[in-house]
Amino acid sequence: MNLGFDIDGVISDFVAYFATIARKHYGLTLDESDIYCHDLDYVLGISRQERDRLVRETLLGDLQPIEGAKETLERLNSHGHKIIILTARFGDLNSVTRDWLQKKGIPYSLLIQSNQGEKHLAEVDLDLVVEDDLEDALGWSKKVKTVLVYDHPWNQSFNVKGLIKRVYSWNDIFEEIQQLKAT
Repeated sequence: MNLGFDIDGVISDFVAYFATIARKHYGLTLDESDIYCHDLDYVLGISRQERDRLVRETLLGDLQPIEGAKETLERLNSHGHKIIILTARFGDLNSVTRDWLQKKGIPYSLLIQSNQGEKHLAEVDLDLVVEDDLEDALGWSKKVKTVLVYDHPWNQSFNVKGLIKRVYSWNDIFEEIQQLKAT
């Protein structure tokens, strides 16, 4: 199967490192529960330009994979699934992103870089996608049968139409893929 995965908030623990950057610049103790929306400029009350500077500094740092991400992706890869990485990181950080994936031992077949909120516009055939951004998740739901949203405070919704399914760990992701494979 062709499996698409977002990086930040799904594979990498972006928030943990971003919190160290927020503390460094503002003396702010920031927890994941404080990030109530995907727009960090709103969360911190700063300009988009300043937000982009902080995000860039975070992406250049030593982000760690979310628990279970590397192992699950290795397992999926060894089972013959095609791992496609989907990211909205700044385009000029493409080599930084590739280096990070290699350094952390994250297997993948293809890296697709798009603008924020436009990952779902990528011309790629996917059987399943895992995302943390609701805008992209809902966009993917028009193209991909199974859209999983990695649970975070910034992506809460009532999901009244059932377009997405919430997952809470990489074990959940693996189980969902196994169920999809069985059908």
